Formats: sequence, structure tokens, C-alpha cells
Amino acid sequence: MTEQKQRAKWNYEEFDEVLDEIKDEGYDKVGLQGPDGIKEELLEYASKLKEHDIEPVMIGASTFGACGIADEKAERMGADALIHVGHTRFLHPEKADMDDINVYYLPYREDRDLMGVLKEHYDEIGEDETLGLVGVTQYMDRAEEAREFLEEKGYEVVDGKTGLRTTEEGQVLGCDAGAAHNISHKVDAFVFLGSGHFHPSQVSEAGKKVYVVDPYQEHIWVEPANSLDDETRAEHARVIKHKDKKKWGIVTSSKKGQNYMMAVQIAKEKLEKHGKDVYIFVEDRIFESDYKGYGIDVYVNCACPRMTKDWQDLAFVSTQALDVLDEVEINHN
Repeated sequence: MTEQKQRAKWNYEEFDEVLDEIKDEGYDKVGLQGPDGIKEELLEYASKLKEHDIEPVMIGASTFGACGIADEKAERMGADALIHVGHTRFLHPEKADMDDINVYYLPYREDRDLMGVLKEHYDEIGEDETLGLVGVTQYMDRAEEAREFLEEKGYEVVDGKTGLRTTEEGQVLGCDAGAAHNISHKVDAFVFLGSGHFHPSQVSEAGKKVYVVDPYQEHIWVEPANSLDDETRAEHARVIKHKDKKKWGIVTSSKKGQNYMMAVQIAKEKLEKHGKDVYIFVEDRIFESDYKGYGIDVYVNCACPRMTKDWQDLAFVSTQALDVLDEVEINHN
């Protein structure tokens, strides 16, 4: 493990802030990376760089998070730095150095009327509840306003903390709801600023229900506590189904933030303890189809933890699910 390099500031609210720093550093060529949905904005940023005689390098592939910063690709094109648009800085959960000293993070903030939804529907939230306040990056710039509103309505509010991977207080990732888990003992329920089930389901694993202030659905709905329990049971069932298989694969990613070598070692030792022949695979973007020709039916996910449920034909399980092997009889005949 190496110590994370430090800089005065990592996350920026405005592109002009980043531009000023890049100009101060004297960079001549800079990479631009972002997710689907805001690629036209990336071209606008590229035009602004050109206006200041800075050559942009566009990273063509989409990104799903700051775990996949493309600074090394930009460097191969001669870029001095990378502007990663859409997400805040990501910390490696195994404390590995992300080596991102020349990466500038510009989170994307949605302009949907989240506060309007909260103000119109706050009475959907149970009375006399102490609330933990968390959300996704797109709406965390409104967290303070949301907290003040809820407190005015008589609620006690506990601000979310940072998780293992996050650098913005209260921020939830699909792979990290530590912002909620770290305060779960202080609250009765959570208020989540965002939409969809993907992130709230992670928050629900803290053992409390989640009030989702959803600017797309334009109302507040409830994600029940521990809503991923069925997924966990299904994962354990996959381990039991393949417990007698001799060959097991372990998959990790070459992306900086998804390369979990400590997890790989833990999984390898666990499987070898149970007599398995273990093969370790690495890939940038992980697709199930790439693993169908090896004659291996079950793989352990040591990359993005939310990919575990994505595979359909082959079994894909987490390192935690391997504990089931300690509880069953294994026959390699």
C-alpha cells in the first residue's frame, strides 16, 4: 500500500476553476473524459480549452465512475493532465495510490427541481424520525439546503459522512454506501437525494428504510430496509450450486479504482484452501462473453462489486459469498 498523494483541491464546481488551474500549471495538452449523457458538454469544454491555446484530447469510451480515470490513456497522447467530468475524486478502498495528481474532477450537477419535490412531498416522511441525509453527486450541492428545510419542519437531521471510496460528504456510490453506514446507528431512516433503485438499495443495507427524493418521478418513495437480501441469498445459492466444481476463476480490472489485488489474494487463498484450481483474469471492461470459452462455470468478482449480478449464464460471485464454502461439504469427484 502506498500513501495517497495530496493536493489542495481535487473536486471543482465550475469548469472555469479548472481552466484557471490548468493555465497556472502551463499545460499545453489536456485530456477530457466523461460519461454518456454529457458528451456534448465535453465538446464545449474542449472548445474552451482551444480558446486558450490548450489542445484537448478526447477520451472516446464512456466512463461509469472516477474508478476508471483515463489519465494513462491521455498521457500516451501527450497530455499533461486529465479533466474527469461527471464524478468526484475516487479513493481506492485498499488504500492503493490512484496516482491522480494531474487529474481534475468536475462533478456533474443535475438541474432538476429536487428541492421542489422535497418541499411538496416532505409529509411522506414519517414524523418524529431522526434522518440521515445522503445522495448521489448530481444533487449533493443541494444537501445543505435540504437539511435546513427538514430541520425547519421539525426533523432532526444527521449529515452523511464519507465512505471508503468517496470524497464528498454524504455521497453514495453504487459500490460504496459508507456515507450511510457510518451514521446508521444515529438515525431511524435515511433521506436520499437522487433517483432509481440502484443507489438507494445500497443505502438500505445499513438496515434502515430510505426515503428517496426523486426528481425524475417527482415524488418521494420508500426503499425498504435491507432490500438487497434476496440478491445476497441468490449469490449464496450460486456458490452452493458450483461448490463441487474444481476450476474457479477470479476476475479483476485493470482500471485503477477497480484493481483489487488484496481481494484477489483473499479469494485465491480461500478457494485453494477448499482444493480449487484457481485462474486469475484481468481486463479493462469486463464482459461475460469473454469468459465463456475457458471451461470455467464460476468466477469471483474482484473488480466493480456491483457487477456481481450482471452475468446471466456464468456464475459471478463476490469474495464475501465464498464464506459459504466453509459451511458445505465439497466433492471434487
